[in-house]
Amino acid sequence: MTPELTDGVVVLAALTVADVPALVAGEDAELVARLAGGPSTPETARRYIEVCASDWRGDWYRPGAGLSWGIRDAATGDLAGTAEVQLRFSELEVGAANLSYGVFPHWRGRRYAARAVELMCEFLTTSTAASSAVLRIDRDNAASLRVAQHCGFLPSQQLAPRGASMRWFSRAL
Repeated sequence: MTPELTDGVVVLAALTVADVPALVAGEDAELVARLAGGPSTPETARRYIEVCASDWRGDWYRPGAGLSWGIRDAATGDLAGTAEVQLRFSELEVGAANLSYGVFPHWRGRRYAARAVELMCEFLTTSTAASSAVLRIDRDNAASLRVAQHCGFLPSQQLAPRGASMRWFSRAL
């Protein structure tokens, strides 16, 4: 079962089939380019939600498993984006968790991404054996670079592959 996490402003909670329209409508070109790999349809959004639920029920440490949440506004319950932790990521050492998030355009600029990152780090500390969290951010993504800085992540040249288009940041848990 997906744990619900909150800081009183945002809630990380399970995605449900009722979220399909909001997932599809919330995407913009930036989210598609940076995270999705292509625009979502109702069918692909539904499949994504099914995979998310399955990953929570399965082995969290199996390659490719992602522990995903919907980022929700605590006051309204509206879906504002998505957040995910991968506890086993091929490019990272054992014990390092990969974090990712996407906030829908209407909700940007409210620190929802930073709040989601903090909640995911808290989850990792209390519920997993992860020793560090990693953010991989496109070099031109100024907003996410600010999230890394705000949340206390430090640049990690040791993790980043040479010539990578992404900057890598890590934070001890």
